[in-house]
Amino acid sequence: MTDHPKTDLKSKPFIAESLQRLEFYRDSLALLPAPGDKHPGVAYFLEIGASGPQRRICDCSTAKNQTCPHILELAQAYKHLRKQSNGQGLFEPFKKSVWYKLASLLADSRANSAFKLRGQRPTPDSLNGLRILNQQGAELFAYFSPGPDLERFLERCADFLDTEPEEIVPRRCEVLKKLQNYCFKDNEYHLRAIGFKTRGQAVDESIWYRFAYHGFREFEPLGARFHPFVEEQTGAFMLLCKDREEKNLCRIAIPRHLVKGILHLLKENHPDQPDLAVYPVPLKAIFNISLNTELDLEVRPIIQMIQADGESRFFERPDYEKFRYGDLVYIKELNLLAELEDPDRPRKFKAPVKMILKKSQIPSFLEEIHEELAQDLHQLDESVKGLRIFKQYERIEIGADALERDWCWLSLKYGFGNHTLSLAEILAAQKEGRRYVATSEGWIDCEAPAFKSLDHLFPRGLQKNATGAIGLSRLELLRWQATVLDQVQWSQENAQSDLLKKILDLKPAKALPDLQGLTSPLRDYQQRGLEWLVFLQENGLGGLLCDDMGLGKTHQVMALMIYLTKHLDEKKPLLVVCPTTVLSHWQRKLAQHAPDLKVIVYHGGERNLTDALQEHQVLLTSYGVLRLDIEALKQISFALAVFDETQQIKNPETLAFRAAQDIQANLRIGLTGTPIENDLVDLKALLDLVVPDYLGAEAEFKKQYLVPIQEEQNEHRRLELRRLVAPFILRRLKKSVLLELPEKIEDVRLCRLSDDQVKLYRDAIASRSGDLLTALKQEQTPVPYIHIFALLNLLKQICDHPALPAGKPQDYEQLESGKWDLFKELILESLGSGQKVVVYSQYLDMIRIMGQYLESLKIGHVV
Repeated sequence: MTDHPKTDLKSKPFIAESLQRLEFYRDSLALLPAPGDKHPGVAYFLEIGASGPQRRICDCSTAKNQTCPHILELAQAYKHLRKQSNGQGLFEPFKKSVWYKLASLLADSRANSAFKLRGQRPTPDSLNGLRILNQQGAELFAYFSPGPDLERFLERCADFLDTEPEEIVPRRCEVLKKLQNYCFKDNEYHLRAIGFKTRGQAVDESIWYRFAYHGFREFEPLGARFHPFVEEQTGAFMLLCKDREEKNLCRIAIPRHLVKGILHLLKENHPDQPDLAVYPVPLKAIFNISLNTELDLEVRPIIQMIQADGESRFFERPDYEKFRYGDLVYIKELNLLAELEDPDRPRKFKAPVKMILKKSQIPSFLEEIHEELAQDLHQLDESVKGLRIFKQYERIEIGADALERDWCWLSLKYGFGNHTLSLAEILAAQKEGRRYVATSEGWIDCEAPAFKSLDHLFPRGLQKNATGAIGLSRLELLRWQATVLDQVQWSQENAQSDLLKKILDLKPAKALPDLQGLTSPLRDYQQRGLEWLVFLQENGLGGLLCDDMGLGKTHQVMALMIYLTKHLDEKKPLLVVCPTTVLSHWQRKLAQHAPDLKVIVYHGGERNLTDALQEHQVLLTSYGVLRLDIEALKQISFALAVFDETQQIKNPETLAFRAAQDIQANLRIGLTGTPIENDLVDLKALLDLVVPDYLGAEAEFKKQYLVPIQEEQNEHRRLELRRLVAPFILRRLKKSVLLELPEKIEDVRLCRLSDDQVKLYRDAIASRSGDLLTALKQEQTPVPYIHIFALLNLLKQICDHPALPAGKPQDYEQLESGKWDLFKELILESLGSGQKVVVYSQYLDMIRIMGQYLESLKIGHVV
């Protein structure tokens, strides 16, 4: 047994030196031996409850045989603490302290690896104390207190540091770790065994717990408080801890994303401390956007502050990100922290530093933030406000250089402000992957919907002649026209331009002569049908005549035959293929209405093709014979091939359809009274027969139109396809031609009054309704019908257009009307789909407004 010096601990008062040797963790205490103790040992009180500690341990050499003096001294310290804390001990006050809460926040954001110790021992009032750095060399915290607490700090944190100077004896850290092991609960042991930790364990085993523990033990009794400041050189956010005498104790570097939460935490503990406040100043992070002398776009981050008088004050932020802490911003000019408005709203552009965007980058940037620019979310220089990204052309300028049998040599330009861009330039930009083309007034977006469809119209590319004109076939020209929604402007007026206008209007080059040899006159709509057929013939095209049954499709084709043979002196034979049951009908009609034509029915077992063609101009045959004799028939070059009841061979997989495709003819015409527009598969097949390859390959047509229209109900693609096929399909219904009106379809559209209309409407009610109501309430007074009708008429005029009650129809563009806006939308949609439109109005001034509008668009009309 080792002898101990005899000490009467019961009579010895508890001293502060003993408290400095005391360590705790949760509900357990440990007492380190006093300096000079010849038989040192660490005493532990574990699992302290209401009745005291459940276990007492000391690791000195005599503890196994008797109650050692260390246990007795710890008991005295324990009683002293209980008395001072009203029975709470140390852990509960620590857990409720700002130190522990601070450690909990910081421990979540920092890895607990080895840390570096840098610097020299601090001196009084020094800001160059010991610094604790992470593995990347960034400061975590610094220690400035020069007293004996520094040694205790180093002992408590020694196991986290990668350097151990000679004066550091890592006793306290070992005691603290031992206390932790003693205090672990069963579930914590289990989690640790499988490589996991509770959140509490993660905090308690971090360097931040040790730091907070030390601060609570050493600095809390000194009245320590935290004071935030920003290092202007680096933008780092720091907490400087000072005692009540304003002496520096330590400094903590706060991660940017934790600044707001930590300030709220400190403010809760010290509500009277002004430097912890986040000022309620409305701030917005915006950009100043301007053009520099090189015409590049300069984007500078700035802060917008809304002042009490509503005026904005702007702060340049070339180092914006350096002074941003989550949604807090430090305004160094005002030495305050303020919160950005709407921090959760995502911005499309978030560059934290000044940027210079080259010309090629500008349109992409403007496109990216166009919504924010429209909402005035950024500060725009006047030089930027005029920049535009053109997604729609303003006009099309077209000129004809030469028109040949196979090629139309043209000048085609799209107008944007004072600038034009040729079709060839747009296609070249698309091919090279250049989305934007720069002009003096902005950029043209070559991938906008107005131009997107151009890329698949010319798969073989464009040809150019010596003058720079582009060469388009008639099919390519009509494909292109289908993309044009507005009227074109003619860059020159000459004979070639007149011919080109005829092509685009689907009209023959010259007025047709009176037909000699047709015994019955054509009705007006039949004459228009003949002109359309001649247009197709002149341009080497084909088409589908889909007039309603009984409207004379046969008659119009016979007129075409007369035109070809009598007026063009066509020597090639003409072919009519129809169902067998219709052969006699054709034969009878031709004999009755075109008796001069030499017609033969090529049918039956005795048919002879060579004999049939020797003396006859028109060959009538059936689809069955066509299929059987195709090898002979496809050797003949016909001037015209007519496929009657063409819906009967609409299946491309049938032999009859393939045989019809093999026929050589300058002009192919399909006749059917069945609507084909609603079935896109049939439409594609029949157009492939009369205008081969116009709608492209099956896969491309399916991708471009079939799937979007039939499966996705894409109305834009439906209208696009309708415009695309319109030149090659002519369909009139009985009612439309007999009554000269389209079939009546009721489609009620609702429209909203404009602000101008609302004001006029309310003014009218307010000024006139009072007297009317007064008169109506007086039973003896006659009902003022004339005034009631006058008011109703005024309100109707206001609902039509505010220019009507003003009596100034010529100024209609200066006022807004919801009904007028709807009218313009419907009229353009109707005309774009090729319809004729009849408009009724009760008011002559409204008709005048419509006339002015149509004239401005150069749309022909009659009143």
